[in-house]
Amino acid sequence: MPASQDELLRSTLSTELSRNIECFKTLLNSELNSDAHFRMLTLCGTEICALYIEGMADDKKISDFVLRACAERELPTKTTLDVRYLMQNVMEIAQCETEDRVGEILKQVVTGMTAVLIDGCDEAALLETRGYPARPVNRTTNESVVIGAQEGFVENLRTNMTLLRRYVPSHRLITECLSVGVEVPCRVSMVYLDGVADERIVSAVRDRLKRIEAPTVHGLGAIQQLIEDSPWALLPQMLQTERPDRAASCVMDGQVVVLADNSPYALAAPITLFHQLHASDDSFARWQYGSFLRLIRIAGMLISVFLPGLYIALTDYHMHLLPLSLLGSIAEARANVPFPILTEILIMEFSFYLINEAGTRIPQQIGSALGIVGALILGQAAVSASIISPILIIIVAITGLGNYAIPDYGFGIGLVICRLFVIACGAALGLYGVCLSAFVMLVSLCGMHSLGIPYLAPLAPRRPHNPDLLLRLPVWLQRRPMFFASQESLANSERKAVH
Repeated sequence: MPASQDELLRSTLSTELSRNIECFKTLLNSELNSDAHFRMLTLCGTEICALYIEGMADDKKISDFVLRACAERELPTKTTLDVRYLMQNVMEIAQCETEDRVGEILKQVVTGMTAVLIDGCDEAALLETRGYPARPVNRTTNESVVIGAQEGFVENLRTNMTLLRRYVPSHRLITECLSVGVEVPCRVSMVYLDGVADERIVSAVRDRLKRIEAPTVHGLGAIQQLIEDSPWALLPQMLQTERPDRAASCVMDGQVVVLADNSPYALAAPITLFHQLHASDDSFARWQYGSFLRLIRIAGMLISVFLPGLYIALTDYHMHLLPLSLLGSIAEARANVPFPILTEILIMEFSFYLINEAGTRIPQQIGSALGIVGALILGQAAVSASIISPILIIIVAITGLGNYAIPDYGFGIGLVICRLFVIACGAALGLYGVCLSAFVMLVSLCGMHSLGIPYLAPLAPRRPHNPDLLLRLPVWLQRRPMFFASQESLANSERKAVH
């Protein structure tokens, strides 16, 4: 009775080459799958088979360093050929290893490696021959900077690991490679600085990655949702970045960075609320400029969350708090508007983000034109038709600008949802509702954690920390890593500060 695919995947190699080839042909469904190649050759009277996937493996590497090496190498006639002898005396590829588990061999072959099977040997040689097409390193698209490095991560895991090592050329930089996903595995790499990253945090990330039992994992977006502390939290608990320099900065602060194949960005954890307001420009500019820009971002965040809610609360419930001239202007602008203020705000919020989303999804050549022309035409038409008041267009525009000042895209979307919550509370209870919504959000932030680290630390709870937090103080004052680094690293920084 033929074995099932699950049984074959759990099995080990046999000493019979024909049996091993038949096993892999069954697993790869070679009768239908034209990409699986079994290249047969003979060396010292022993049959050898090179198994690889066309397109994933580099044909030139296989031809030059495997097939030609076997054809041209002169070996003693009575040589007993096995995998280790082949790797030491014949193969000319630097990265090679032995493996006898069928499932592991298949997992590596489908990612571009070549498996060399030998008749009479129950092990295979796995050769690094990956050579699939990959996008070259280019400028970042979502995290643009005025000054600083311009290169960003790509979809190739090995390239991303190399980019990160260029920024952290240290022997203590550790890259642990894992595989997540049960049916369709995804290659993942954990990167951290030994002696700086807290071992408890490293172990937590490693354990959470290993516990992923999803059939398929579609890149870092799915990994983030599977390993974060609270999937119901509104704001992200990990930092997404497409910049190697920012990921390197996280590594040197004691954070763990996760890279995945086919994902052109990195995940960094643990993080706090303040990490979401930092940008790569800050570390390249003078400390006065960096501090000023961070204040602008904080003001933009507060404006984005609270301005529409405050407007509806003041104009509906607390008109006596407005100057008489401003109140008269608002009343005159809204004299012919048929909708209540809440409906007016929701229409404008929906229209604003509809234009934004349409400009993002359509082809780049006409995206900017759609955003500008759509906003001008729709806004002018709405005002002329007395559907929207002019002052509300100003409120929504300032709110949108405040949201765009946030460096992190996911954090910005979370703030949009928070703003809708504040608008609802302001429409229901006025300023009391705005204050209540702020209290609820603050309590929620105090209860959030990232890998066990409080989201508002090191301010709440209070902990000693690097002065690069809300403001960016001079570099010569930044002598200690972040508070969640290892105790050894914190102690060393304290000793250096004393001396």
